[in-house]
Amino acid sequence: MSSESPLRVIFAAFLRSGLRARRTRLFILLGLVPALLMIAVRLLEGSGAVETGASGQFFSHLMLSLYFQLLIPVLALFFGSGVVNEELDNKTLVYLTSVPVRRRDVLLGKYLAAFLLAALLVAAGFLLSFLASALERLGDAGAWAELGLFLGTALLALLCYSALFTALGAFMKKSILLGLFFVFGWESVVQYFPGVTQKFTIVHWIKSLLPLPPGQNSFLVFQLQPSPPMQSVLTLLVLGALFLALAVFIFERKEYILSDNA
Repeated sequence: MSSESPLRVIFAAFLRSGLRARRTRLFILLGLVPALLMIAVRLLEGSGAVETGASGQFFSHLMLSLYFQLLIPVLALFFGSGVVNEELDNKTLVYLTSVPVRRRDVLLGKYLAAFLLAALLVAAGFLLSFLASALERLGDAGAWAELGLFLGTALLALLCYSALFTALGAFMKKSILLGLFFVFGWESVVQYFPGVTQKFTIVHWIKSLLPLPPGQNSFLVFQLQPSPPMQSVLTLLVLGALFLALAVFIFERKEYILSDNA
């Protein structure tokens, strides 16, 4: 019998199947959209159709909003909620939970595979977008430090959102509907309320880590009252850990009904 840990086996198996999944190919195309938009602006800038420096402004004003308020939450929603719901829909959960492996290893292995897939998609698209906008600054250490800040914040955002949606998926089958309401309802509206109310959204802590783009009326920072960076990092890490612990707690104790009406 192999001495390899069950969590590692489950992680590797679902990472391989995730790479081959049709859904992943669809999300690869979705993740490339911002990069293609960035390259298009860059080409227009080179042809003189738009003013010099437009690519940098485009990245600051649109790309960050597109990634942090749309692409990352949506990827986290579909990958996170699918950790449990995918097995319910395919009626394969009974096989995973009947093998002599702890339920927490099953959930954590699947979650880590889903998180890595989503992180690779976000990082690849983000890197292409950034390189297209910063061709003249590739020898500037500050540009790479900025990229590191963006990618680090993106991974924290993905960790927190995906853990939340994994917990929702473990709790209820139609969690994707509640997740859509959270992303496009609660997160999209409450973040613009003044005062402490902003702190009841995940996106507040994410935006507090990002450099403020030029212009006070930017969509990304409208009404933003940022929290300290270290507090924001710790909050996202703690929330991600709590959501993932909650997902494990629910998955270990809930009895799932594998039927069309589950």
